[in-house]
Amino acid sequence: MFELLEATDDNVVAVGVADGTRDGYRALYELLVEKTANHGSVHLYEEVPNWTVSTFLSHYRGLIPDLRYGPKFDIGRYAAVGNSIWASALYHLWKAVAPVFPVSPGAMRYYDPSERFRALEWVRTGDDGPSQ
Repeated sequence: MFELLEATDDNVVAVGVADGTRDGYRALYELLVEKTANHGSVHLYEEVPNWTVSTFLSHYRGLIPDLRYGPKFDIGRYAAVGNSIWASALYHLWKAVAPVFPVSPGAMRYYDPSERFRALEWVRTGDDGPSQ
């Protein structure tokens, strides 16, 4: 479900995301808790390519882990890089509930796959450079 990408380092977690599973969410959230304990805040980069309606629906399995682990970690910046209506839909749904949801980044952005390097730069530094 979550594939750890090479860009993961001190306070940045970079993952490729496919179908959501309870075990996948647990493993990811345990990593976010650990990174938060070590760095105070963690920044999350997710590549969400080729999502379908099934992929979208599978991420509702994360609701219970969200409630369990959410208060234990802090996401500063979050970027999703995707190319489907379903990945975009989950991003916009999350953004809408972020003010009241326990897993809420300080700042969120959605990028097209052609802008993945800008997305990662923004997650790392808070600056994504000039618009293309």
